[in-house]
Order: sequence, then C-alpha cells, then structure tokens
Amino acid sequence: MKLAPGAPLTVALAFDEAKAPRSVGRLAMASGVAQLEWAPDLIAARLNIDPLLYPPEPGLHAARSREFDGLHGFLADSLPEGWGHLLMRRRLGKLGVRMEDLSVLERLALVGRQGRGALVFEPSTAPDGDVAGLDLDELAQASAEILKGEEDQLADTLAGLAGASGGARPKVHVGFDRQGGVSISQGEVATEDEAWIVKFPAPNDPHDIGPIEEAYAAMAQAAGLTLSEHRLLPAKTGPGFFATRRFDRPGQGLRLHMVSLAGALETPPWRPSTSYDTFLRATSAITRHAQDVTAAFRRMVFNVVACNRDDHTRQHSFIMTPQGDWRLAPAYDLTYAPGPGGEHYMDIEGEGRDPTLDHVTRLGARHGLALRDIQSIVGNVRAAVADWRRFAAEAGVTSASTQMISQAHDQVWGRFLPGT
Repeated sequence: MKLAPGAPLTVALAFDEAKAPRSVGRLAMASGVAQLEWAPDLIAARLNIDPLLYPPEPGLHAARSREFDGLHGFLADSLPEGWGHLLMRRRLGKLGVRMEDLSVLERLALVGRQGRGALVFEPSTAPDGDVAGLDLDELAQASAEILKGEEDQLADTLAGLAGASGGARPKVHVGFDRQGGVSISQGEVATEDEAWIVKFPAPNDPHDIGPIEEAYAAMAQAAGLTLSEHRLLPAKTGPGFFATRRFDRPGQGLRLHMVSLAGALETPPWRPSTSYDTFLRATSAITRHAQDVTAAFRRMVFNVVACNRDDHTRQHSFIMTPQGDWRLAPAYDLTYAPGPGGEHYMDIEGEGRDPTLDHVTRLGARHGLALRDIQSIVGNVRAAVADWRRFAAEAGVTSASTQMISQAHDQVWGRFLPGT
C-alpha cells in the first residue's frame, strides 16, 4: 500500500479502456501540500482538466489550500468519502493497514483505475478482490450490518464494488447486460455492459427509500430536469433498490472526466457557505453554455419546491469530453431531504430555510433569464411536484411516506408563494 518515499504519483486520463491513458502530469507532496506538474503534451493542447483554478501551464502548481487534505480540489474528487471511505478503511484494516497511516497520495494510489470520471493513478495499489457472484439482497443486508458497526463476510466484495463512492447511502457499481441482467467484475464493468450504480438503504432512511428516489427521479424528469436512465430493481423481500446509470461511463469502455462543484470551487461540501448564485456563476464560467445555466436554475427551483435540501456542492457536477468541452452533468441524488436544521446547504439570495418566488426571480434575472422563462420553469416544476402522489403510487411508495412528503411539499409551496 505504501509508495516509495518521495515517489511522485502519475495522473492520467483513461477516456477509452481500449487505449493507453493520456498523461495529465505528476503529483508529489511538499510540506503537506500537493504539487502538480502538468504533462508537456497537455500544456501544448491547452486541455483544461481543472476548469477554473489550475490552468495547464509549465512549472509546479501547489494546491491552493489544505481543505482537501492538501490536494487540488479536482483531484480530491477521486477519493472515496462517506460510504466508500468506510469500506476502504475496513478493507485495509483486514490487511493490517491503518487508513490514518497512509498519505493522501497513497490513498489515491488505492483508487488506481477505479475512481469516478476518467482520472487514473499509477502506481495502482488497489488490493485484489475475489468476486464470484452477486446477490443484491445479500449485499443490501451486508451494507446494513456494516453501517451498524458489525463485520460481514461480504465487506471485501462491497469495497471492490464501491469504487470511489461518496455519500452516506450504501451503493455498489455494477453492470447491466443487454438482457437487463446484473453483471459484475473487479474494477470496470465489461466493455459490452452498461455501468450503473445501485443504492441500498442507510439505517436512518425510510424503509421505502428506493421507491421514493425512483418517484423523485420520475417527478424531476417531468419537471424538465435532465437525469441519467434510472429504474427500480426488485428485492426478494420489501421495496426495491434504486439504480441509475453512470453518466461518467457513456458505454463501450468509454469514460468521461468529471469534477464536482466542490472540486471545481474547492468548497467543502460539509460547509454550508455556497450559494446558488455561485453555482450558476460557476456553471457559466465552466461550460459557457446558457442552456446549462438555465438547467442549473431549473434544478435549484426543483430542489426548493420538492423539499430536497441535501443540495451541497458534491451534489452537482460537470463532465468533460476528450476534446475538452465542459457541460453540466445530469442531476442526481434527488430525494426528499429536510436538510440540516431545515436549511438548504446552498442559499438563494441569502435565504436557506424559506426561499420564495421573489428570491428565485431576482437570482434568475441576475443571470440573464427572462421573466417569462422564470415563470415557465416555476410553473413546470410546480405542476410536476403537485403530481407527487401519482409518481409515488407508480413507484410503490408507502402511503405513510406519500402523505408525509406531500405535506412537506404543501408547506414549502405555501412559503414559496404566500397566499396559495
């Protein structure tokens, strides 16, 4: 697991699994801060792997802060956090290695080729896994045991399937073949299969969290948001598991580079200090597409009206093609979430608890949206959320959850548009 003292880590982009990765540069640590040296070919091509803070220029580029363990934000996105971090810690513990004893570069080496997006790291020290079969119900049960602090014989399997997963919800990365069957392999899925993420309930989740997230995904699409393909996978007992196709794996062994809003701005997701104004500004600066700014605005309106307050900076991402074109990634992790203390992580015009139509209208106007377009977006979102009970019924949400979420929607709308 350990790198040779002073040895740099090589960073590359694997856009196509059938081809050699494209060199990005070398990474080393100095006084607790990462130093990045871009590859000459990348500099010549002016390929902006980091969309805002670190242009491809000669010399050493030190990370701007120690917020991400001294890493550059876009590189820190590759590290597992939340669920993925827990599994990696347990897997290393079985091998006699303490996560705390590893440097941040050694943790990137553990990610190797199995991270999010297209970034890969050499040398790769990811431990080999032995995955002989797959049963989603068994993995869901194992996930529940692990989150309760208990050991499970499938912990290594889960760790191998988690990749660089983030978030608190247990999840695995799997493949679907053309017949819809679940396939599995250590690392990347087979070239001919589609790469998907399957989520399992966390201890504090409602029993029907899978159907709730599926209903929210359908509702968001009806509201005009762009999402990856999704479905509810049946369970042997109880509600099914929510699954969504990975937008960073377009198929046939291809990968897309991605960076979260947190990584692009180097704003930690646990710090509720970012505004939707900043999100829209970042979207404009990164993608240079007015359509993406409008899509980000629509996502904001949906999060408000649908009471999804878990909208921190890791919940929004951007994707880059091999040619260097940046676009806003599809929306993801959309569900009912009351938020920390009833607040959104990202405020709207300074308001995080009870944003109103006036707040979103002022913000939209500042970013060039016409009043009629703002009204149309709000109307579309409201119509979709008002149809929540239908989406819930189609997804199999329990009557108790349907009623609770419906009441939350009504309360939010009453504050969003007083007098309704």
